[in-house]
Amino acid sequence: MTDFALMFNARPGGEIFPIKWGKDYFLPDTSIIVLDESSESLYLWHGVQQGLVARRTALRQAESLKGHGYTVGRSIIGRDIKVLKEIDARKVGKVPDDTQMNEELLALLDRKFTELDNFIVTFQASAVSPAVVAPKVKTKPVTTHAVSKPVSKPAPTPTVSKPAPTSVKSANTASEYDEAEPLPSIKPAAKPIPAIQVSKASLATNAKIAFVFSAILEHFDDIWISKKKDGNYSVEEMDGPICTFQLKEGSKINFSANSFNRIDPKIKTAIQKKFIELSKLI
Repeated sequence: MTDFALMFNARPGGEIFPIKWGKDYFLPDTSIIVLDESSESLYLWHGVQQGLVARRTALRQAESLKGHGYTVGRSIIGRDIKVLKEIDARKVGKVPDDTQMNEELLALLDRKFTELDNFIVTFQASAVSPAVVAPKVKTKPVTTHAVSKPVSKPAPTPTVSKPAPTSVKSANTASEYDEAEPLPSIKPAAKPIPAIQVSKASLATNAKIAFVFSAILEHFDDIWISKKKDGNYSVEEMDGPICTFQLKEGSKINFSANSFNRIDPKIKTAIQKKFIELSKLI
């Protein structure tokens, strides 16, 4: 059976278009989908400048391809795709999972292939490595045989006749729990909660981080904030990244070289001025 592969450009508007097989379309502002039947995998690669909305839109398209495949004429390419591998180019070399998946994708793109119609490619038999699929183990239902044990019956409990109530309590009759006196409590006495000691340096650090976000929010209504494993903070808006910074020498904010590159310089200056103004409050 011949395995096929396809490559798609995922547009921000929610459409995908088949493109020529190769590395030419892997640009900083693109999201590329690679469908590979030989490994039963679907790769979704995001460039470093792709914004949050564009990445999510591309992910929805990739999930749809994984579930239904791609129809070409009377054939469906990728009907047996098992796994979706999403790669963020910003994490390659930093996050092990993204780095490994990116290496797999590069190895796939470097294979020798034969180009067919409608941008479909097939790999040469000598270059195709068989997909490693873990064998499925069919579990058989285990029948448990109950072992009957002699059960000793308890001696019959003598029936004790209760005296009939002398009077029937009406709905308006107060019960013994309606007394005005409070019932005794078994709740232990509350122990004083020890005060949490927070250093002034820690408060200053958290305040400066918050000042960065506050200054940015004066110019962007919707931002996405994330803290990386290496301690860096990343701030993005709908159309792409805004800045990345880390803490240096205690509470000093150190922005990366690429921070604020893609936004209006006037907005960048206004954000810096606002941050300096807020920092004076500490």
